[in-house]
This record gives sequence, structure tokens and C-alpha cells, in this order.
Amino acid sequence: MNIRNERAGYTMDAMIDIQNLVKKYGNFTAVNDVSFTVPKGEVFALLGPNGCGKTTIIRVMMGLLKRTSGAIKIEGRDVEKGSVGIREKISYLPQQVVFPDTLTGKEILHFYCRLRRMKMDGIDRVFSLKGMEDFLSRPVGEYSGGMQQRLALAITLLPRSEILIMDEPTASLDPEAVYEFRQAVRELCQQGTTVILATHLLSESEGLADRVAIMRTGKIVTLKSMKEMKEEILKTFKFYISLGQMEERFEEVARKNGASEVESIDRALIISTEKPEDRLRIVNAVQAEGGLIERFGTIEPPLEEVYMKILQDREA
Repeated sequence: MNIRNERAGYTMDAMIDIQNLVKKYGNFTAVNDVSFTVPKGEVFALLGPNGCGKTTIIRVMMGLLKRTSGAIKIEGRDVEKGSVGIREKISYLPQQVVFPDTLTGKEILHFYCRLRRMKMDGIDRVFSLKGMEDFLSRPVGEYSGGMQQRLALAITLLPRSEILIMDEPTASLDPEAVYEFRQAVRELCQQGTTVILATHLLSESEGLADRVAIMRTGKIVTLKSMKEMKEEILKTFKFYISLGQMEERFEEVARKNGASEVESIDRALIISTEKPEDRLRIVNAVQAEGGLIERFGTIEPPLEEVYMKILQDREA
């Protein structure tokens, strides 16, 4: 699949460039001919169900797995040949982080600061540590899953690296922490940080990503902006007409004037059409049949519905 053809006119210099990546385990192909580029300052999401290959891509990028074939370049350098210099530019959050139970949060932060040659004076500004001051002196073994994830995010975001690579970063976080995480990442991107985010949650991509690559069985099945993803499903338009009084004949009128599906709920018609221009014709036809129209409008589909429809269309 040539992803470049889906992004005609895309000319920005790539911070991350992955071409024809393949990773096999024996006869099993975990990643199958994956290609994409990510420009500086973009949030790029790898989205798909568990086992689709997104974590494998990240682990190959980080040098934790050797690729079978293909090329991965960061700032034009091959990640396997110039790995030391490249890794200094990256902060990586794996899917699961395990801390020593007996160490306190503060001791773990001190360790990572020394490892990255950083001072501790910026820690108070890290969003994920807000409200955790009393817990930092306690052993991590006493932390909840959400608190351990907040500590892991603090370690990832603290260096303010040029590249963030994160696998399921909001797992176990409460809604407030998720919101603050998104704000922190947006701020870093405004300063030029490039982000690759792996997730199985479309809602996480919606709130953060500029573009999304949807994966299935080791392949990218589509690569689009969030706006383009919504437009994908809106090719089948759904809208509603709210009526002063419902009559059975209004459903038939809608079908005769271009509706592919019609459902009546109380005093409203829920209508699907293949062409957006059919909407006004249906509204006028229902009104001509005596329908007292109080209001009408488009129903925007939930993003999870967009996600499932794209996967189903690619498998058909």
C-alpha cells in the first residue's frame, strides 16, 4: 500500500520516515509493508485493535526489535546505524511500565533525572505530578495503576524531548488527568515536539492527533486526518426532521425522494441518504405532504462508528 498517494501535496520535511517496514516472527508477519512519514510538530496516531502491529512498529523504532526489512529514519538517519545519537532525542513510554515496588516516586524521578543529566527543579511543573506531592515519598508499590501511569508520564514528558513515542499513554488515567495530558502534549507540539501515539481508542486520537493511521492485521488500511475520517462516513448522510405531528405516510415520502433508510422516533424522522443534496428535497417533499416541520439538521456519527465502518469497508 502506497500511503504517499493518499497524501498528495504533502511536502513537509519528515522528522520520522518509515518505508516498507516488515517484521516477521518465523512464518507470522506482525508488520506487513508499512509506510508513513511524520513531520516535525505533528501528533501521529497508530490506531487499531490489540494485536494489529502498532506496538511492534514502536518497538522496532526504539531498537527493541530488529526489523525483517524496510527502512526507518529519524531526521534522515537510519535508527539502527545511528541509534545512540537518535535515542537522545526521544522520550519513550512503553505499553507497560514496571517500577521497583520498594522505591519511592521521588527516588525514581531522581534516578531518571540523573540518567538524562537533568535537574529536579522542573518536576513541579509536570502536569501528571499535580496532586501527587504526598505520594512521592511513598513506595511505588502502594500506588494505584493510575498513579503509576502518571509517574511514567512525568518521566516521559519531563525531558521535553524532540520526539515523544508513547504506547497507550492514557491507560488507567482518570478523565481529569487525560485532559491535562492532552494539554501538555499540545503545548509541547507547539514548541516543535513530534509525537507518535499508539492506541486502540479512537476517542484518544480524536482529542490529540493531527493524522491517524488505522491498522488491521499488520497493515495500514487507511491514513487520514481526523476531519477526513469523519467525512469518510458522512458519505452516507444521516439527518433528522422534527415534526409537529407524525404520520406514517411521511416515511414513504422520504423513501421516494432519496432516503436509503428511514426510522421514526416519537415525532422525528431519522433519515439516511447517499447524497447530501437529497436532504433539502426530502424536507420539501415532507412539507408538501402536510408535515409541520419544526426543525431539521445533520446527525454527526460517533467516531467509533467511523472507525468500525472504515475497518468493515476495507475487509469487504
